[in-house]
Amino acid sequence: MLKPLEKRVPKKVKKQEILEELIKLLKSNEIVAIASLKGLRARQLQEIRKILRNNNIHLKIAKNTLFKKAIEKCSNDLENIEALEKYLSEQNAFIFSNGNPFELTLILEKNKVYMEAKAGDIAQNDIVVPSGNTGMTPGPIISKFNALKIPIKIEEGSIWITRDTVVAKKGDVISPDLADILKRLNIKPIEVKMRIKALYFNKRILEEEDIKLNIEEYSQTIKNAIRNAYAIAIYTALPIPEIMTQVITRAMKIAKKVAAEAAAPDPTILKETLLVANSRAVILAMKLMQINSELKIEGITMPAAVSAAPSAEAKPKEEKKKEEEKKEEEEEEVAEGLAALFG
Repeated sequence: MLKPLEKRVPKKVKKQEILEELIKLLKSNEIVAIASLKGLRARQLQEIRKILRNNNIHLKIAKNTLFKKAIEKCSNDLENIEALEKYLSEQNAFIFSNGNPFELTLILEKNKVYMEAKAGDIAQNDIVVPSGNTGMTPGPIISKFNALKIPIKIEEGSIWITRDTVVAKKGDVISPDLADILKRLNIKPIEVKMRIKALYFNKRILEEEDIKLNIEEYSQTIKNAIRNAYAIAIYTALPIPEIMTQVITRAMKIAKKVAAEAAAPDPTILKETLLVANSRAVILAMKLMQINSELKIEGITMPAAVSAAPSAEAKPKEEKKKEEEKKEEEEEEVAEGLAALFG
């Protein structure tokens, strides 16, 4: 028994359905993104679609002409949406979401894949072949290694690469020989991901560079900001619990130093006071001996290179040394505080 033929939906009706769906998605989502499909295969696209769906993000494949009609019909409701039209070149996917633009970027960034290089591809980064056993049997392939200047040796009936070698730098065109070698070594240097060309959010158009995130850079910036804030808080003696131990420790160091300099009659700083007094006495004695070369003071020996007056370079060096020592002390205080803060 013959099965009844399925009723085909007329092409015009199908286009109208897609158009209406695009209009509905445009009006019901805060974020509208145009993403390039260049380099993506069907299997990778399906995986990305599934990941986006799990994050309540809609991905729609449609012709640019239909999407253009959709945004034209929504232009009265969505201010500046027509600015997306200039990004409608080549094959695109359209993404709709009510989340955060940067969250969308991170999801796509995390789900990038790597593919084998083909002749004519552009190296996106420096390509390095690692040292070790290639598992290849010696033969005509050796000429390709030599042509690419990859150092090799024959050992145990196999080709070994003797050291890590950069075979292509970022921006280089990959040759047929290099593509063949990389494939044999199972090196996949071509990064493929769904790249957002432009994004509509809050009546503004954001391009790829506007939503690109460098997590490591931002993390380091935040750490530096915390470190600087912590240092300022300690130096200004900000009365907050997190730094009170460090503030008190620093205050005690300064107080002891001032008391020692002023020769305060305090038994707890007697050692420091005597050291300051001794240092001043030695300096005074050396100055006197510089003025009068015949003067001899017991326990004081003038260095042979010391002249009657200190050189022009000596003073800046001494001051620089003191500044460095002071800086080291300050850094130690900040480090101690950070250690206490972060455990």
